[in-house]
Amino acid sequence: MSEPALTSLSTQGQVTTPEASRYLQRLCYHFSRKISVQYDSQQGEAQFPWGHCRLRADGDTLSFVCSADNAEALARVRHAIDAHVALFSRKNPMVVAWV
Repeated sequence: MSEPALTSLSTQGQVTTPEASRYLQRLCYHFSRKISVQYDSQQGEAQFPWGHCRLRADGDTLSFVCSADNAEALARVRHAIDAHVALFSRKNPMVVAWV
């Protein structure tokens, strides 16, 4: 009997900021010091040990699509994004609106 396919869970979030591209690049650069990240000024992909996050800067919106194999791992990815958005936006605090 074959093993069941892993189902990936995902969640989407966004923040509105006139500096979406700058925040995307700062987040990706920071993450790249510890995990595999590919990015440019408009999009990025971060591969956490427990999940994955795609980032996209479009005008004044920074969007996140995070995925993982289970709810606990997805919560860890989301927490990493939330914590770092809060860290990098201390002067003008931003919070990710998750769907």
